Amino acid sequence: MRYQPLWVIVLISLIHSSCFALELPSLPFLGKREITNIELKGNKVLLNLLEQELQKQRKENLQLQQYTKLGKISRLERQLLNERLRAEGYYGAEIKVDLRNDRIFYQIDPGQVYRVAQLKIQTPENIGHLHNVIDLKTGQPLRAESVLAAKTTLSNFIADNFCLYHIDVNYRVLIEHQTHSANIIFSVDDSPSVRFGEISFEGLQSVDSDYLLPLLPIKQGECFKPKRIDAARLTLIQSSLLVSANADIGTPNNGLVPITLRVVERHHRRVSAGVGFESDEGFGVSAGWEHRNLMGRAQRLALDAHIAQDAQTLSANLTLPNFHRNDQSVTFYTDIEQEDTDAFKSKRGAVGANFTRQLTRNLRGLIGSELAFSQIEEDGKNEDYALLSLPMNLESDHRNAPLDPRRGWVAAGTVRPFWDAYNTSTKFLKSTLAASAYLSFDQALWRPTLAVRGAAGAISGISRDQVPANIRFYAGGGGSVRGYPYQTLGPLTDNKPDGGLSFTEISAEARLRWGENWGGVIFIDGGFAYEESVPKLGQDLHWGAGAGIRYYTSFAPIRLDIATPLNKRDGIDDNFQLYISIGQAF
Repeated sequence: MRYQPLWVIVLISLIHSSCFALELPSLPFLGKREITNIELKGNKVLLNLLEQELQKQRKENLQLQQYTKLGKISRLERQLLNERLRAEGYYGAEIKVDLRNDRIFYQIDPGQVYRVAQLKIQTPENIGHLHNVIDLKTGQPLRAESVLAAKTTLSNFIADNFCLYHIDVNYRVLIEHQTHSANIIFSVDDSPSVRFGEISFEGLQSVDSDYLLPLLPIKQGECFKPKRIDAARLTLIQSSLLVSANADIGTPNNGLVPITLRVVERHHRRVSAGVGFESDEGFGVSAGWEHRNLMGRAQRLALDAHIAQDAQTLSANLTLPNFHRNDQSVTFYTDIEQEDTDAFKSKRGAVGANFTRQLTRNLRGLIGSELAFSQIEEDGKNEDYALLSLPMNLESDHRNAPLDPRRGWVAAGTVRPFWDAYNTSTKFLKSTLAASAYLSFDQALWRPTLAVRGAAGAISGISRDQVPANIRFYAGGGGSVRGYPYQTLGPLTDNKPDGGLSFTEISAEARLRWGENWGGVIFIDGGFAYEESVPKLGQDLHWGAGAGIRYYTSFAPIRLDIATPLNKRDGIDDNFQLYISIGQAF
């Protein structure tokens, strides 16, 4: 006969001499009077297992909840108990039921556990011997969980190592009560060995099918594996070009199985806008337009503008994904920027290109080149620069989400050599290193997340006054040390920032959430920019602390932070600073 295990209800118990006993909660309709008792000799582990299962069934089994008479309740519970015992390998168990004083008493003798006597695996000729694949062996207890696990293992092994059109693994369990044993026979249905045939698309409108085909983990002529079809659907969705992707598997023809991928494209154009506010920088607004499929091959064109009191920027980026290989992209960009801060005034225009490669799942590398023309006004003097730079970046990202991380960590390092085409003797190297980590306690009150961040940087090979003012390091402000005016944590002349050749920053936050959309944060930031090219780790740090409110949207939190300087300087720092923006501080 075929053995079909059923996960069942389990039972209850009382303490009794020379046996284990437990009491379970009553069914809801009987109130506190009805208590079920189980006696099971010599096997406390099995008794606890039955008790847990019965608790679950009394919460979830609708048929059991409808019964009001103890007779019906006991008959169904006895049946469920017996099925559970069989699932654990006790096929000769005896269950006695006694109803008295509005209570149900079960006396259970599980008997001997049945064991696997013989194990056979019947396979077609094109598969061969598979006995060493499964963990189930002769002599082991006949547990339903072990049999089902062996069936799953066989199915997965065949799917991974053979090219069968369909995979169907069945089993039979033949019980021998006299020897308290069983023979198990697994059988694999015969199926032709096939390969992927023609792969086609239905539903494409503007996306080029010749772009999507090379991305797929399935190729015409390769071994047919159903798991690869699911991977192909996931790849299509991750392209950000499609809303849905489903697969129709055709009938084999000359050993080839045609695959039709039915897809629905998403809208490729998007308009965005944002607004922010910082006490020292005032209001800022941003707007953007994006086309994610410019020429039918997922080319992304983004136009962005940002206007604030101290800075205005226009930028354009064209990204070509899967550039010569699936894990590589190239981005061409240009931007125009104007800044007017207490430290300097600048006008800048740049063009550049970046090559990005996904080295592993979490590790990404970037190398690029940029030519930037700038005019810098500092202390009443104007300087012109034509800086050629080669940015190189390596980032390891293990966060669960980039805009609102709750778990994981991210670390990135950047090295960027500069040459001035107007003054070839001006050469320097700018390096930065930053890391953040996140730890959440979802079961605790207000679901707190602890977040920490550290960053440091240095410019070497040149004196500070030779470095363009817009390239130097600055600290202070909403993206740095909250509570202090923008760029003011560092060398000052007449209370105006000079910038430095190095810096250090450290931040810590305790993020709390209540309800679905609201949360708060308590934070402390520290940092400073140094005149020397080597940062003084931990020295001269100025600290700011504060609290904030978060409103969590479907894409990112909106944050409002208020911070105060803990090392307030007369004539420079205010009592507090206010920040409003989108996304967490780090």
